[in-house]
Amino acid sequence: MVILIDEAVWGAPQAFADLGEARTFVGRSVGPRDIEGADALVVRSVTRVDETLLANSKVRFVGTASSGTDHVDLDLLASRGIAFAAAEGCNARTVAEYVLAALLHLADRNGFDLRRKTLGVVGVGRIGSIVREWGRLLGMRVLGCDPPLASRGVVGLDPFEQLAGESDFVTLHVPLTVKGEDATAGMVNRQWLGALNPRSILINTSRGEVVNEEDLARSLESGRLAGAVLDVWRNEPRVNAELAKLATLATPHIAGQSVEARKRAAVTIRHRLRECLGCEHEDPRGSQASIRSGGCAKKTIKIQDAGDILYIARQAVLRATGLLQARDAFRDAMVAQDPDVGFDHTRSKAASRREFTAYRVEASLDDAMASLLSRWGFGLSCRAPNG
Repeated sequence: MVILIDEAVWGAPQAFADLGEARTFVGRSVGPRDIEGADALVVRSVTRVDETLLANSKVRFVGTASSGTDHVDLDLLASRGIAFAAAEGCNARTVAEYVLAALLHLADRNGFDLRRKTLGVVGVGRIGSIVREWGRLLGMRVLGCDPPLASRGVVGLDPFEQLAGESDFVTLHVPLTVKGEDATAGMVNRQWLGALNPRSILINTSRGEVVNEEDLARSLESGRLAGAVLDVWRNEPRVNAELAKLATLATPHIAGQSVEARKRAAVTIRHRLRECLGCEHEDPRGSQASIRSGGCAKKTIKIQDAGDILYIARQAVLRATGLLQARDAFRDAMVAQDPDVGFDHTRSKAASRREFTAYRVEASLDDAMASLLSRWGFGLSCRAPNG
């Protein structure tokens, strides 16, 4: 069996080597000739799996090491009897950490107290549910809107009109869909933006195609919207340079990038491929040694100066996510000679980021601070306040 794997998938190709002849490819540049002779294909969101790519191929399994599936023609796979697997939810915590970092940074940058702000979450699935919980932990008022869930009778959701009019932050956690009453492609348009509270800041970590970028740019330029945090773009890696400049914070699709998320994705796809092959037992000499994240020791974040609970939280979260460093690197990439290459290079560097669970915070913590950091997943090495 020949297994072709995007070189950026965690542990590739060794993690799949015991299942067949494992080879790697470059995600953005793979073409039909590259997959000739392949039986299985493991991609990321940067590779479009469609009729063009699969023409005359003998691929019988496609796995994507990503939560989203909009880059895969699922109808085509079904019509050809090609098995499919996605790593749904693998990066949910990682994306939520990015949103949390953005909220804490914006609060500091603008000098306001998040405990007096309202957070609107559009899409309350795996990621949105975590964001809602963490927003409440910050003391924010949190609204959640999800029309597909509401239509299935899920309670505790808010109408979009209320969320739009009352939220200081609106964060998007929706899949990219193009069909049906609740299709999300282009849903953030002039009319949608016009319904938002003028003081609100939009955060998009879902898909760039959800946003009409021209309409968003006009809203930002005119001051109709207070700001935008953008991690995803419509024509990646060819970013709308005008919109990137107008954004309050811009990054190159890194919200879901972490060692742990990539590891979970690789494990999930490997498991599904094994099922497809009819493997009954995991070979201990196989992937389990290859898909380790490396070093189990926690990293320490030392916070020397005492401060209130949000100061401590901000210091820990921003250092762990590296959000501001990624922002600066992306800004530099946008003025590079080849910004497309700069986008991917900056994104690849962010792939070494670790989740909160990999860190221990050493600081003077009272019970409230310790509880908050612990519930986000940080380990603690507490010094008594003023001690």
